[in-house]
Amino acid sequence: MLSDEEKQELREMAGSESLREEFRVLRRNSRAIEREIGVDALAHWLTVIGRVCPGATKPRPFVHYTHVRI
Repeated sequence: MLSDEEKQELREMAGSESLREEFRVLRRNSRAIEREIGVDALAHWLTVIGRVCPGATKPRPFVHYTHVRI
C-alpha cells in the first residue's frame, strides 16, 4: 500500500511532461529493439555493456543442499 506522500509523488511525476516524453522515447526504442538481432549487433551490444558496467561480480558462497530432488 502506498503512503499519501508516495501517491502525491506519483501524481507529480505523471504531470511532468518531460518525464512522460522520456517514457515515450523508452517505449519507442524498446519496440524498435524487438526485431531480430544479428550476431554482430549482439556482440557489439555486449561489448558496450561490458564497458559501461565493468565491475566484476561479487563471488557468492556455495549453498550446500541437503535434500535435492529432480
